[in-house]
Amino acid sequence: MMRKSEQIPVESQLRMVQQFTEKIAIDTSLIPALWLSSNGVEDTRILPFTLCASTLVQLVSLSASSSLSFSLNIPTIGGEGLLDSYVGAYKFLFGTRDLIQEGYDKHYGKAFRIPMLSGWLVLVTGPRMIEEVRAASESGLSSRAALFKESLQTDYTFSPEYLLDPYHFQFVQTSLVRDLGVRIAEIKDEIATVFAELIPPTNDWTRLGGCLTGQQLAFSSTTRLLVGLRLCRDPEYKALNDHWPDTLATAAIIISQVPKVMKPLATRLLFFYRDTLAEAMKHVGPTLKERLEKQKQFGEEELDTSQDDLLNWLLEKAPASEKSLEAITKRLMAIHFVAYRPLSLAITQVLYDLAAQSSYIPELRSEVEALVDGQVITKAGLDKMYKLDSFVKESLRLHGSAKVTMSRKVMKDFTFSDGTTIPAGNTLGACGFSIHHDERNYPNPEEFDGFRHFRKHEAENEPVRYQLASLSADYVVFGVGRHACPGRFLVAAILKTMLAHVLLTYDVKLETEGVRPLDEWQGMLAAVPHQTAGVMFRRRGS
Repeated sequence: MMRKSEQIPVESQLRMVQQFTEKIAIDTSLIPALWLSSNGVEDTRILPFTLCASTLVQLVSLSASSSLSFSLNIPTIGGEGLLDSYVGAYKFLFGTRDLIQEGYDKHYGKAFRIPMLSGWLVLVTGPRMIEEVRAASESGLSSRAALFKESLQTDYTFSPEYLLDPYHFQFVQTSLVRDLGVRIAEIKDEIATVFAELIPPTNDWTRLGGCLTGQQLAFSSTTRLLVGLRLCRDPEYKALNDHWPDTLATAAIIISQVPKVMKPLATRLLFFYRDTLAEAMKHVGPTLKERLEKQKQFGEEELDTSQDDLLNWLLEKAPASEKSLEAITKRLMAIHFVAYRPLSLAITQVLYDLAAQSSYIPELRSEVEALVDGQVITKAGLDKMYKLDSFVKESLRLHGSAKVTMSRKVMKDFTFSDGTTIPAGNTLGACGFSIHHDERNYPNPEEFDGFRHFRKHEAENEPVRYQLASLSADYVVFGVGRHACPGRFLVAAILKTMLAHVLLTYDVKLETEGVRPLDEWQGMLAAVPHQTAGVMFRRRGS
């Protein structure tokens, strides 16, 4: 039976929302994305969703008015009045770094606040305050509440159990990292396969889109470890994961603006989100059902241990109440969310820098060739590629920095050693981009110095301290402390394996000689690599 909403054309729905948003000066260019179903086609089932979205915009306004009037006894950047705060919030949201940099320069060593649509964001600066955030307990400053419960609305997009028992992340922290040595061969196999499919066996230069190449490499190298060979080579499963991060983020933003009592209803109205999860279950289902049936028939000991992937881990660790296709698929997609998009951005940035900084290629290639046996890349060899590690770290320092990193939700009033108190309910973070472009931390911070970190390691004989996956108050790409990215060792291994393979196999240059593609900025995100630029590849020896 046809829903009533199906009788109203999408164009009419869009006009209604445009008329509404024009009254409150919301950028309507953002609205059409909300009409996309999981296959990218306009969805005509969404009148309830449309009306809900319109209401949500009003709720954002009301929420911001209330939250922005809440007083914090710390300096403000972006204006304290209602109008100034809104202007500042939109200025921050739509890409500029000026607000954060202004606060960082004026109030270094202290805290300051900037306006966001849903309230104040408190930013801390200087090594002392960052160390105090690092040392704080989860019950005081919660990264889980900031990243998952609030940002991703996991109680609704997944389930409350997602945070109460996040056993799916233990796979990354233990199994993947512990067995990284034996997994390098799988990573290398996927990377080599992707490049072989993209670059024809000719003597000519081949143009590859930077972002598309980064996406393919990130998807194949991570998915091979998560769900095995079949799905990592499935183009439909890749297409699903291409839009999954945006789908989840959009759903979370909408749900976050709804009063708590209405959140379950709002979640059920998000057809595009439900469609995407259903599509994921369709892909994962055959493999998962086969393993579930075998486990039920023969018991835990009959799990196929040759498939040492996330699906097996979830089957082994999941309580009986979660051994269903939907529950396990949601846990799997949660890992895909945190693993895929950030890695794809990092790969693209590193490829852009390798092409732009071609003077480093001979020395990097020489190091790699000395530490591989033919084309065989090993973890032991990667661990000794200090110059390669330094090059990748420098690329992420310059181009992988989020405007805001180390996000924490203040669970109870938190007082810093200088007497600054942040009341419970606020969100705080650190100025990632500003830290990485601070002359106090890095001489000539705007300059790409590929061996910057290698020289520090040589001077101080500290091979681990300055490596890509190491943590410090002046390098916060992966965060700091117990809440740092648990997958950073895997990310480092994939990036270095990718770069080593490229150096061994291809010559590389920029599409436009001497012009490194410019980054783009979106919200609090890391610098997003240029979306349409290309990199030129040619097989060595051609």
